[in-house]
Formats: sequence, structure tokens, C-alpha cells
Amino acid sequence: MVRDIVIVGGGVAGWMSALALSRGLAGSGRRISLVETEGPDIGTGPFGPAETTLPGFAQFLIEHDLDEAAVLRASRGSYSLGSAIAGWAGEGGTWFLPFGESGAPMGPVAFHQLAARVRAAGQPCRLADFSLAAIAAQAGRFARPSKDPRSPLSTLAYGLHLDKAGFASLLRAAALEKGVILHSAPFRSVMVTGQVESVTLASGEVVTGDLFLDCSGARAVLAGSLSPFESWKQWLPCDRVIEAADAVEGVPPPYTVAAAHEAGWRRTVPLAGGQGDAILSSSAHSDIGGTAFESGRRARFWTANCIAIGAAAAVVEPIHPVGLHVVQSGLRRLIALFPNDAGGPESAEYNRILHGEADRARDFIIAHYKTNGRTGEPLWDDARAMAVPDELQYKLDLHASRGRVPMYDEEVFDRPDWIALFDGQGVRQRRYDALADTIPEAALTQHFARLRQILIETAKAMPGHGEALK
Repeated sequence: MVRDIVIVGGGVAGWMSALALSRGLAGSGRRISLVETEGPDIGTGPFGPAETTLPGFAQFLIEHDLDEAAVLRASRGSYSLGSAIAGWAGEGGTWFLPFGESGAPMGPVAFHQLAARVRAAGQPCRLADFSLAAIAAQAGRFARPSKDPRSPLSTLAYGLHLDKAGFASLLRAAALEKGVILHSAPFRSVMVTGQVESVTLASGEVVTGDLFLDCSGARAVLAGSLSPFESWKQWLPCDRVIEAADAVEGVPPPYTVAAAHEAGWRRTVPLAGGQGDAILSSSAHSDIGGTAFESGRRARFWTANCIAIGAAAAVVEPIHPVGLHVVQSGLRRLIALFPNDAGGPESAEYNRILHGEADRARDFIIAHYKTNGRTGEPLWDDARAMAVPDELQYKLDLHASRGRVPMYDEEVFDRPDWIALFDGQGVRQRRYDALADTIPEAALTQHFARLRQILIETAKAMPGHGEALK
């Protein structure tokens, strides 16, 4: 019977786990305790002092009675309408992957198929020009989505930019208030005999438990002894990172930036009064230096009585918000499958789902490398020429044919995200949906013009990002 649950690793991943379990198992009589690890918070990955979230993260806040405004204040946070992807399609070019919808279909014909017909007629067309999130982000404006489907604001979705230290502190206070026990000394070692028997603290205290959660980041101080690491370096070549926190005056932009450079790329997460940076590079193509890391995942996230959460389970380059999603999804699945016996059959289903999510998120990130437009630079030329996982190659082939994007089980990014990626990277389909030809040209022209006008007017009426933060 699982009675004592021990979480190893504090920071955002550890304290999210503590809070989620204290709520999900409330009233069950189970004891939840946390042992912190020494060093920086790398529980969601070693990618700087700030994190950004997907829109679905709002559900975690709601479920755990965390007021969004309080979270933003505690973490010097700002809103995110998506990501600006600079230099990946080619030197000097930038495109935007928005949260929310882009365009509007006409009958059964998807908007990106209409755009392909417009392009075939010789007219330029960018999907992001028909996204309210992209237009508002460029103008530095923000508003929450509307629940009225007739409103253009209903097409919006948003995430958050958060300082990890501030957010972890808020989570810690909330978890302790719900009865989570914090051990007074940090982790020192673990005893493993096919499962985790106990952990020893720096004080010499030995902590036993029935179920252990490893939230220690890529070090995987528990899970590393139980499940091998499967590297993705052949597809995601960056293996060095330099982290920085910079002070910046003025209103932060409502979007994250992922800017490619000759030997890798740089992520910038804007915060109130500053920004968190992570400069990623490939040691095989540069001598920039930095802290070593490797993209990949554990062969098993749940082994015996040990569950790897966050970066202890999977490390994915953070071009888009994956780190916190891996934590949130792992916890949601764990609570749904919570076992009576830690070695029970639930682990197989947990691993099936979470492995699928990690692999599909991986493919989305790999697609940026595979479709890059930078030429004459060894890192990027090699990435364009590499063989990719079969599931991703199938997506690329089917899209190239007629703009179809097949979706697998456990996808992290939705079909509109994939379509925006292909469009931004300049990956064009050879043919468009034949149904698009059933629409009169005048009606198509009117549809595009009216949609663009409505979105621009809506964005103009939205408050500035600074005003929204106030």
C-alpha cells in the first residue's frame, strides 16, 4: 500500500509535485514529504532563470487555487501570446508561432488551404497576418480571451512568463500550508536495490517511503540508477548552455524569442524588470562553452517505486514551452493512475502515455532544425540533411503533398501549431485542397480582407501589455 510519498528535488518541479499530490490525494491519509537538492533549480531543465508556459498551464493554477495575478506578482511575470522564431527560416527572417487560432475556414476548407490557393495565384500570404495573437504581440498589446464565440477575442489563447525562483517560492508556501513536510537537510545519496529503498540526507537522516518522485532535473539522482537515458543528440545537436539573468527597463514584450545563431540559438523570456536568457550551442560546431546538457529521455519514466518528473524524465530544447508541460502532464497522469502498489500495472500505462508525449514534443522541436533555411553554416546544413524519426518524416511528406498534417496520439502541439511551423519556415505544400477551387475568387478576396480588418481593429482596441500587467 502506498502511504508515504517522498519527493526529491525542490524548485518549480518539486513544489508543483508536492502541491498537486497534496490536493489530488487530500483526505486519503497519505503522507507527502519533500527533500530538496543542492544547487540551482534545473527541475524543468537547465535553460535559464525563467520559464514560459503553454496555455493549458492555466488549468493547473485554477485547480490549485493559485490566483493568476498573485502568481505574476510573485514571479515578476508577464503574459505570452506565443513565440517569435528569428533566423531559423534564414538569416534575418522572423516568424511567429501564436497561441490561439489563425484565420477562419470557409465551409469545409481549412484556412491554410485557402492561403495556399492565394499563393498559387501569385499573391504573398502569411498565416500569422491572420492571427489576433500575432498581431497583438507585434503591437505590444494583450487581453484575455472572450468566452463569446462571436468575438474575435475568442480566438486568443495565452501563456505566462515566470521567474522560476519566485514561482517556486509561491508553490512552496502553498504546499506547506496543505501539510506537505519539508525535510530540514538536503539530499545526499540514495539506496537502490531494483527500487528506491531510501534516501540519506546531508544530516545523516535516512528517509524511507513507498513511492519516490525524482524532481532533481537531468541529474536524475534517483531515476538515473533505475532507467537508462536515451539520447536525442542525433536530432537535437545543442549540448551546451549559458544561462543569464539581465535587467531590462520598460514593458516586457508579450512573447518569447528563440533566435538562431551560427552555432545554435538563444531563448529570451521577458519578465517585469528583466529577462531570463539561455544561449544554446553545439560543442561539435563551436567553442562558446557553457554547461553541458543533452536532450533525450529516460527509457522508463516510472520504474518500480520511482517516478521521474520534469527534466528527470525528459530534456527537450525549449524553443517552445515544453519543460513545465512535462511536469504538469506527468502529475496529472500520476494522480489519475495513482496506485495502491507502487509496482503495479499502472506504471505501464503511465509510461506509454508520457513517452508518447515526450516523443511528439521532440519531433516538433526537431522539425525546426530539419526545415531550417540557414545555408553555409555546418550546424544548420547538417541538421537539414539529417534523417529524422519516421513519425516526423511522415508528417513532412504528407504536408508537402497537399498540406495535410496527420496527428498521433499524445500530441503536445496541435495541428494549428504544426501548420504555423511549416508556414513560418517556408515549407510549402505542392498542391492545395481541390475544394478550395469551389469558392469564387471574389468571395475569397472579401473573406481575407474582412478578416484582416477585423483582427487589426480588435488588436487596436486591446490594452497595452503594460496596462494589462498593472
